[in-house]
Amino acid sequence: MDQPALCRLAARGFTRAAARVGVLATQYRPTTATSPCATAHARVMAAFSNDRAFGFAGPALWDVPFVYALMDTTDVQAGDILTCAGETYFIARAEPFRPPLCVLCNAVVDITTTVAQAADVADPGGYGTSGDATTQVACATGWPAMIRAGGGAGVPGPAQPGAIHAGGFEMFLPVMPGVSVQPAMWARDANGPRYTIGGARAGPWGTRCLLGQQQV
Repeated sequence: MDQPALCRLAARGFTRAAARVGVLATQYRPTTATSPCATAHARVMAAFSNDRAFGFAGPALWDVPFVYALMDTTDVQAGDILTCAGETYFIARAEPFRPPLCVLCNAVVDITTTVAQAADVADPGGYGTSGDATTQVACATGWPAMIRAGGGAGVPGPAQPGAIHAGGFEMFLPVMPGVSVQPAMWARDANGPRYTIGGARAGPWGTRCLLGQQQV
């Protein structure tokens, strides 16, 4: 049997199973770096499980965001975003005749960066520092992300007596059209915290970042 035929049969089986055990989900396919969930791409039945056999023996584990999606895989690709039953996921990997690997999100972030200051464009030193909030401009807005405690990067700056060491975090982002996340950019969580990106590695799965939480 050739692979396209196997993919069609697998997608048909996934669709039938999701119709029985899943709930209605909205699928988004971002085309710009702003408002990735502004326009729905499709509506599908879907169920999510941390068990790739879909035994549904337990819920997603604490701070382990990786789950599998039981859904119609006919029109699915990495970077798609799914909202379902009050939760948000993004598809990190979609391979032939296999359920997609998804990341369960717990934050919505804006990615910002510094730009040259208008009055000092001709001056080689005319760029704002990475810690100056007044010089930050958004390069991506409204993106679902997973942020969890883990290996992170300290925020650059002078050491002060009695200063609390910045917490280390890591962040998972879906593929973002036209945006290359770089160190020293900021991630602004809609819930309040701000982070400085200390390292970022992009790939077909999305972008994985090391973060240092800003204290002020």
